[in-house]
Amino acid sequence: MNTHWWKKSKLINKPTEAELRLWATSEWIEYQAWIFHHSFLTLHDWQRLHDEALSWPKLPLFTIVTPVFNINPDYLHECIYSVQTQAYPNWEMCLVDDGSDKVETKKYLKSVVKDPRLHLHTFPNNQGICRATNKAIAMANGDFIVFLDHDDRLATDALYWVAKTLQKHPTTDIIYSDRDELSPNGLRFMHLFKPDWSPETLFSGNYLFHMMVYRRTFLEQLQGVQIGKEGSQDYDLILRAAEKSPQVQHIHKVLYHWRQHEQSVSMEHNAKEYAYIAGLQALQDSLTRRGLKAKVSENKQLWRGHYQVTFESLSDDYQILQLNSLQNYAIQINQAFVNCDQSLVILGPNVEAINIESITELVSWLQIEDVGIVTGKIIDKQGNILHAGLVQQPTGIPMAVYAGFPEDTPGYMAATKIVRNVSSPHPSCCVLKHSLWQDLNGLDTDYIGSHALLDFALRSLNIGKRIVYNPFARFTAIDLQLDWPDEQYFAKQWHDWLERGDPYYNPYLTLKLNDMGLEV
Repeated sequence: MNTHWWKKSKLINKPTEAELRLWATSEWIEYQAWIFHHSFLTLHDWQRLHDEALSWPKLPLFTIVTPVFNINPDYLHECIYSVQTQAYPNWEMCLVDDGSDKVETKKYLKSVVKDPRLHLHTFPNNQGICRATNKAIAMANGDFIVFLDHDDRLATDALYWVAKTLQKHPTTDIIYSDRDELSPNGLRFMHLFKPDWSPETLFSGNYLFHMMVYRRTFLEQLQGVQIGKEGSQDYDLILRAAEKSPQVQHIHKVLYHWRQHEQSVSMEHNAKEYAYIAGLQALQDSLTRRGLKAKVSENKQLWRGHYQVTFESLSDDYQILQLNSLQNYAIQINQAFVNCDQSLVILGPNVEAINIESITELVSWLQIEDVGIVTGKIIDKQGNILHAGLVQQPTGIPMAVYAGFPEDTPGYMAATKIVRNVSSPHPSCCVLKHSLWQDLNGLDTDYIGSHALLDFALRSLNIGKRIVYNPFARFTAIDLQLDWPDEQYFAKQWHDWLERGDPYYNPYLTLKLNDMGLEV
């Protein structure tokens, strides 16, 4: 296929300045300021990106796949137009009309496919979103498949940044971006700034949402989306993909706009009950394929689409070390491991498990092969959060998100109430896998304080072993006044890593406060 056809083509839809300004308008004042500083695209910017793409010697072809069913033509027009106005030129769009019976939807589709870059297939009757999606994938010529719902929009620079990412990481299998929502007024709000690839966070729900891009050959190995998972087909797909240990890249840009309207899950969480049932089944199926015995349920503390995995109880293959002091931390932990060949639960001074199930919850996640450390939630006697996950900062002193907030505070992306990947465990509440301690030759005794554990955690990440925060492993403490005598040493040892930023904390979220607010 000639991938340079556009150089002779006049089919370039350049957006107007007025359109670009409208598409950068938010319902929220704070988010409007963020868009102005970080996401506003002028016509000059658009042209610059377009011209740069034209200069590249090789450009992947992207196929946007969009099932269509009885959608408002105005929404569908915005969806298709957001593709036609891409700064990146090498794309095609495969639309599958899934048996629409609304005359206005069918009429608009017939009119728009005069653009030869748009390919339309029409089912005579409704087949369901999974069959429609798979048909669109089967029509694709592209190297990569981009999923776009019929009522949503891509940012006009979305495909440019995907292509740019592939230049730097050519073996990538999956790419995702940050996203926001479109209000019923058509304005941007409800930003979602995501962490980098977090396999265990997926067990709590589909934190990825949109935009999702898959290498076509990888998607074909997965045999597309699965019939019977309608409503959660994208969640089922990423769970099956995660089982293949794919190469995943996260673009820290808002490149997808998810529309709220009266029939969408984004506005009415109970609009599609079947979607949540399918999500539960998708997660249960994934755990079964992995050989993990667990019960899956909805996380009743949160809004729909969040799940809780409870593993079957393990044997007593762990020991508990209750520390009297955090001084000489590495020496204490190493000595304890010398005297046992089991996983080690570490509890700091005055830290107590609320019940035995909390210890089980902590240890059980070590069943996952690439999880080497698990940390729990700590609350004080008044029911306020002391620890619900740490975020590494360039200074070397970690930030405890939502410390001081009431325990029932879910936080941004439900951070305090879901199992999720983190970069560091709490030195006073964690379990370490014995084999990991062996692989890393123990904790580094050059550290005299609890930074030894943070160093151990980052070394774990470097060999592909992840850390999990589990809010269902609940502990209490009077306080957690940690001192960090090794701050400067740790910051020097891990300078480059710390400067890049914690991969499990989006760079557009603030480090000035611990409420995960927007960094404008």
